[in-house]
Amino acid sequence: MKNDPVNEFLRLAESPEDHDLLEKTAQFLHSQESKLNTLAVLDERPDDHPVALLKIANGEATVFSVRQSERGSLIHETYIGKVPDATITQVHAIADAQRTEKVEIVGSRLAGTIKLKYYTPEEREALMEALRGVVDPRS
Repeated sequence: MKNDPVNEFLRLAESPEDHDLLEKTAQFLHSQESKLNTLAVLDERPDDHPVALLKIANGEATVFSVRQSERGSLIHETYIGKVPDATITQVHAIADAQRTEKVEIVGSRLAGTIKLKYYTPEEREALMEALRGVVDPRS
């Protein structure tokens, strides 16, 4: 199975149930994909933060979340920028220490977990490089 952060995000988020709205939401989020951006799902977030789609571009972070309102589901796009106060922990399985199972981020507005089950080794490395760029204030 291939890593697809947009579809994983829509599966986990409180996405619109209407098929047309869900399709438009997916199109909008897929428009955020490019070779210069890194996308990942931030799950297991602190209490008041919903699951989010993390976009890292040029060493800066933006998160997308779906929130409910009187008008229905809305996509919130929150620019976060650099987060030098964040701590990033790679969690490895004891049986296969070469394979990172997930990445935990704490101490910032990016707090959450990125599960790496469907990531290729190249995608894992690209994600870690992008995350290092977000927490390094010099980059």
